[in-house]
Amino acid sequence: MTNCKDIHSRYVLRAMEDHCLNGDAYVAEDVLYHRCKERQRGLSYATFKADLAEQIRLGYIHPEGSHLYINRTWRYEEDASKQLVTILRQPTLPAMAVPENLSVNGIALCQEQRAAVELALTNKLSLILGGAGCGKSTLIRAIVNMVGAGHSMVLCAPTGKAARNLEKRTGLSARTVHSALGMHPDEDFLAPVTWNTTQLVVVDEASMMTLEMLAGILHRVPKICRVVLLGDPNQLLSVGSGNVLPDLLALGVPCARLELNHRQDDEAEALLHNVVDFKKLHSKPDLAFDQSFCLHEMGTAEIKEAVTEEAARRFAQGESVQVLSPYNNKGNLSAYALNMAIRDRVNPLERGKIVLKRDKDSFRDNDRVIILQNDRERNCSNGDVGIFHILKVEEKRVTYCVELPDGRCPTWDDASGLAQLSLAYCLTVHKSQGSEYDTILLPIAKGMDGMLSRNLLYTAISRAKKRVILYGDPQALDVAVQKNLPQRKSLLVPKTRMLLECA
Repeated sequence: MTNCKDIHSRYVLRAMEDHCLNGDAYVAEDVLYHRCKERQRGLSYATFKADLAEQIRLGYIHPEGSHLYINRTWRYEEDASKQLVTILRQPTLPAMAVPENLSVNGIALCQEQRAAVELALTNKLSLILGGAGCGKSTLIRAIVNMVGAGHSMVLCAPTGKAARNLEKRTGLSARTVHSALGMHPDEDFLAPVTWNTTQLVVVDEASMMTLEMLAGILHRVPKICRVVLLGDPNQLLSVGSGNVLPDLLALGVPCARLELNHRQDDEAEALLHNVVDFKKLHSKPDLAFDQSFCLHEMGTAEIKEAVTEEAARRFAQGESVQVLSPYNNKGNLSAYALNMAIRDRVNPLERGKIVLKRDKDSFRDNDRVIILQNDRERNCSNGDVGIFHILKVEEKRVTYCVELPDGRCPTWDDASGLAQLSLAYCLTVHKSQGSEYDTILLPIAKGMDGMLSRNLLYTAISRAKKRVILYGDPQALDVAVQKNLPQRKSLLVPKTRMLLECA
């Protein structure tokens, strides 16, 4: 039974949960105290210590030396390290013969792709890393073909949009990691259930994997299973605790790296260079510029109007275009602010146009929207983008739908479903992961330094197939190219290494 003291001290846990959204598995006590002071004005250190002790006593927070963990995160790190030790002690499986001339749907795989397939089939755990458009989806199809359709396998991705894209690109059935595990985010990913007959697990877009996803998968797979993680190490990492790809690389998990690019248009020379050779670029002068990758230099005050005008023109012409922003709702160049401005050009509020409202959000008939939650009943996923249609408005009931490009049309007859939607003329860079468009428009201004980074810039520009148009300040672009994100706090590597040495 929940007691008053538990409720009173729960702000400590909430502060930890918010902090760990940046990817850290643990937090230092002094950092947590400052986080809590942001929530509780006038909070004394003595009160904080007493409330922290209460959350530890109740089992919500786990102390390990000077590190404080959310208890479930600590359990996932502990279990994942033990599972990794078991795998790394005996990392290989009996070799499978890979044909010299390997092809998928009539397309011959190059030598680096064939080597990646061989690596995946030979090891219990392997990584296949490559930039956007390097053919990872083709490799998945080849690996599945080699294992054989008669064997039990799991194909999944961290998000609903990524899972649906995986299905679209491979023609194979795929699910989210949570769905594959039969779990919701707040449930115990270490439940005593195993995939006894599963011989292959493939996780696409593995840069977005959290620690709980890794632990959940490794906890379930049998000794004969091949686990293949495919991802792009230059992209943004997960929202939530996890440093999965860097940690596994540090532990020496077998890895194949793909260098060839198959997505960007052959005529997009500068874009192709900037995406494929991004790891070699260290400052703005290293970037290439032409019609496929250009920067319109302007002051911060001019950016919003320029982006809005160009986006409205391209949306009106039916182009495959997406505006991106580093921020969700902070400032004049956030996704929220740009959505408002672009919508007023593309879909203005005219007399007689029906509008549905929920809290601060409003939706007009024919708005471009993004779905924010996986909804199996309506066959739609977090990240799906489509056109909003209001079908019927009655006194106590409203019916509306989102027309998606592939013909799906999820429909709601309750206003509460509006909470699952947001405008999508502009998206955050995070929300764009796993998608691709012909043209990307990106504001990049002074004052964005807190969000700009190599990972964010790369994720944004690699969404484009034909062109990237940047608006703003060359110095801000230089910051983005140079700035690495701080290393996430994780003890998965030292814990695994210690267990290996003690074996």
